[in-house]
Amino acid sequence: MSVPKVSREELLSRVEALANKANNLGYDAIYLTKPTNIFYLTNVSIIPTERPFSVIIGPDRNLVAFSPYVEKDHLEYRNSLAGNVISQVYYYFDYPGEKHPMNIVKELIKKEIKPKAMLMDNLLGANPIWGYSGPNLSELLSKEGIPTGDVGGLIDEMRLFKSSEEIELIKESAYWASKAIESSISLLEENRWDWEIAFEASRKTVYEMNGKYKPYMPLRGSIEPIVGFRGQVGEFSSYPHALVSERPLRKGDVLGIGSGPEIGGYFAELERTLIFGKNEKAATYFNKMLKLREEAFNLLAPGRKVSEIDGAVRKKAKEMGVDAFLKHHTGHGIGLEGHEPPLLDVGYDFELKPGIVITIEPGIYNKYGGFRHSDTVLITKSGFEMLTKYPDHQ
Repeated sequence: MSVPKVSREELLSRVEALANKANNLGYDAIYLTKPTNIFYLTNVSIIPTERPFSVIIGPDRNLVAFSPYVEKDHLEYRNSLAGNVISQVYYYFDYPGEKHPMNIVKELIKKEIKPKAMLMDNLLGANPIWGYSGPNLSELLSKEGIPTGDVGGLIDEMRLFKSSEEIELIKESAYWASKAIESSISLLEENRWDWEIAFEASRKTVYEMNGKYKPYMPLRGSIEPIVGFRGQVGEFSSYPHALVSERPLRKGDVLGIGSGPEIGGYFAELERTLIFGKNEKAATYFNKMLKLREEAFNLLAPGRKVSEIDGAVRKKAKEMGVDAFLKHHTGHGIGLEGHEPPLLDVGYDFELKPGIVITIEPGIYNKYGGFRHSDTVLITKSGFEMLTKYPDHQ
């Protein structure tokens, strides 16, 4: 079997739904530059550089791409994999070129797309990365009599609610995350480096994935280590976002490990805190972390506000005397990106509803280490479903 992905039919239904939302606001075309937005509607991903790349939904609901010529062969291949959801591609040679790409795409929109009004996810018209500069496309279109507006949260609102296809992809990611963490645990040895274990476990897991999918192929990137400690070894485990460890493993170390390989462009998140050997003080805080996590799970249900969940976790932490060791909120949305709305935070006024996928990951961080499990959860009509399945043991 090939790597699963969102079907062409669902992609086209997303385009239709977004176009209808735009129409209701008085716009008959949409201009997209953000890679995640483009992938959400097309299953197409390229390497973003300083060269402008965009996808335009026209009044006829057809998708048109505006691309640098350097991406031609790859774009055609990716579009073919996705079922040719992009109906036409217009190429320019390179950036900045004799004629700036924003002036070229302005003429394309005016003469070929012919919108009355256009929504944009970036009024500049290009991602301002890697030294990009250029005229503002929104202003150029305005001079041509084509008003523009900000697409705002229209796509984010659509992405909040996962379809059955998206949920299956996240579940598949969760399955391989469990396999990868299990492989890593089997390789724990004193004096080994975290990266050494991560590379070996990732290699083993990707071999298994390659055998199942023939081959395993990420849709949005290259094959990279899919499980790792992110430097959270011993004293460095108290850094929630550590990057590298400065020493190998020792007995008694608190270890933070996580995985969530891309499947069809989607991710789960599975993280576990491990205590390598005996460490009674660390075990005390580990168990308190589990109580915070239990508090969050007890409140998960449709209709519950995320602010209430985070507030309850903070209250529980205060009761246990560990509130000073909190460094982040209780969780976040996940799907196409590692962090998405909603944020499980006291300052985020949002009500959970069926179809929303989130993580639960309250953490405690002090001189004894960092203690955080993370699981990916689907909100259902009756409560929630755990998508990641892995023991809570130390």
